[in-house]
Amino acid sequence: MKKTLSTLSVAALVLFGTQAVMAQDKTRAEVKKETAEANKAGAIPGTGTGAPSDAAGTTSPKEKAATSTTTREDRKKTTAEANKAGVIPGTGGAVPQAAGTTTSPKEAAATSTTTRDARKAATAEANKAGDIKSGEAMLPAKQK
Repeated sequence: MKKTLSTLSVAALVLFGTQAVMAQDKTRAEVKKETAEANKAGAIPGTGTGAPSDAAGTTSPKEKAATSTTTREDRKKTTAEANKAGVIPGTGGAVPQAAGTTTSPKEAAATSTTTRDARKAATAEANKAGDIKSGEAMLPAKQK
């Protein structure tokens, strides 16, 4: 019984082991050699070697930056001018055109003319008068 079981397991190991070895068409060295040749020929898109492929469509930002004729100082100067004019959103240079008349809470607090003590006094008065809701009263009413 032991001999049959061990013979069976050796046969299964030989069968599956040889199948895995036979399934490999090329060695690692052959694959690396083919890849290096394709890279030198420019057949692999995105590697930056050879002629640019039509399938890629456009050049990458990294390639554009490498071929730029604009100096860093010129880019910094135009960016600072655009920031000052408010063209770049989210930088705080100027009020964006799309925002219109609405201001963010952060911007409203930064440009407020009331003092902290005046705000605290107004809040305390509103709280005493019952204008400020708390607890479950702040939650929206459930729809039935």
